[in-house]
Amino acid sequence: MDKIRKQTKALGIYQILGGLMGIVLGIYYTGKADVFNVSILKLTILFSLLYSFSIYCGFLLLNKNYEKGLNLSIINQILQIISFSVLGFTFQYTSGAFLYFGLNLTTDTLLTYNLGLTTFNFKWNSDSRTAAFSINIISLILMNVLFNLKEKIRKENKFYLSEIEPNKTI
Repeated sequence: MDKIRKQTKALGIYQILGGLMGIVLGIYYTGKADVFNVSILKLTILFSLLYSFSIYCGFLLLNKNYEKGLNLSIINQILQIISFSVLGFTFQYTSGAFLYFGLNLTTDTLLTYNLGLTTFNFKWNSDSRTAAFSINIISLILMNVLFNLKEKIRKENKFYLSEIEPNKTI
């Protein structure tokens, strides 16, 4: 169980740092915008909520609320797996590190990659000719880690409960 605690603690810290970095950078770049209107305010609230969700997931894991923390962390990673831009709509969200591999189908079929820390890109009614799709490899790896941790914790709890109450079936 000690290895599980270390892994969940590391994931919790990772999610908190990614969320904090996203909020700080988002507010910084929003403040540098020449124009501030209702649309920018809505986007600021959207990215702040997404990054706050990442921070919340991290706090749950640090506070040893493993079941809820891992379930919400899985949802958080699902939001970060796919990045796309199609028909004038773009969505890309990453809280933490990212390594995107994808296709840009705008004029030709081009293989693309992108590596970095914490990103948020949300557009609507932008260039409708752009067509791109990417998958975040780091999020896929983290999903695998999260599912494995969830299974290990489930087995540990099952073993622990059978030791405490050997006559009960689970």
